[in-house]
Amino acid sequence: MSSTDEKSALEESRLEVMECEKEIQSIKAALKSLTSGGGGSAESSNNSLNVSVHKISALGGDSTAPGTFKVHLSSPIEERTITQLFDPLDPTAEGGIVTFEQLETTNALLTIEAFSNSGEDDVLVKVGTSAAHDLLPLCQDIDVNGEKISSTVEIAIVSESSVETSGKSFLEKQESGEWEDALDEEKGDDAGDTTESIAQSPTKDTKLQLPLCTISVQLEYTPSSNEKRDSLYEKLNEVSKRKAAAIEKLRQSAAAVNRVKMAESDEGKGKGGNVVKAGFLNKSKTEEKAKPFWKRWYEKTIGPQSMLWVVGPLAKNYIIFVGCSFLFHYKGDLLALPPPV
Repeated sequence: MSSTDEKSALEESRLEVMECEKEIQSIKAALKSLTSGGGGSAESSNNSLNVSVHKISALGGDSTAPGTFKVHLSSPIEERTITQLFDPLDPTAEGGIVTFEQLETTNALLTIEAFSNSGEDDVLVKVGTSAAHDLLPLCQDIDVNGEKISSTVEIAIVSESSVETSGKSFLEKQESGEWEDALDEEKGDDAGDTTESIAQSPTKDTKLQLPLCTISVQLEYTPSSNEKRDSLYEKLNEVSKRKAAAIEKLRQSAAAVNRVKMAESDEGKGKGGNVVKAGFLNKSKTEEKAKPFWKRWYEKTIGPQSMLWVVGPLAKNYIIFVGCSFLFHYKGDLLALPPPV
């Protein structure tokens, strides 16, 4: 790999480490704000889910448009009723949005039943139901700075009525000639066994469930403070692992760049000759120039490294003691006081 490729890989690793560090700082800031922002209140400790129907599409030709929807939740086991489509001009209109609280996101399933108001005396007639939808994927995707998670889901409503088709026995079909061509293609023995087994099979009724319509449902999930904290800690662990991998990659890229530089320098030395000549360690050191006389005299007599300054402080007390002793012994009369008058 060339030096340019190694340097580009090194720069990419450095940028990745910087991005991971910025993401870690943002997650830590979010955790700090979550801790200091009153996350222990009763409102923030409970999660909630808002459900609203925005559009009804793909209606059958002879079907009646459902106008009422009952939303069932498995955990907690609750039911809410939507009586009208969501109005963006009046988001808080009664019957346009329903709210569930204290969800168990690990096993929460959402089911919607559609009802029509075309019955007698405006009695609700159930026209279809949907399959159970798991809410866990929606509730897991919590943003660092996002307070709510919104998602629009297309849910198919399956009609309660079914089309029954009575299956004819094989003998009846054989009399009508429908299976004659198919049996001719089989071998003799296999064809006989197949004819006997199908002739003995009972008549079965097949029920076909037809989709009545498709509704666009908007799910708005507000996580609790504990869920936010757990999600942020999980993301912090993931980003920390990515940062450790990026640092390891950066170290390997730096080592590769150094190897490429050394290889290029060795190639340059081979082309231009030896930079260091042989025997350079055996050269004698250059002799120092002799110091002038006055400097040598100063260093020996009164300089800081001279004998006077090295021995003088040590012999000072002894010299003073000996001098005072000689003075008192031979010239003590000079120190005597005159006689009193």
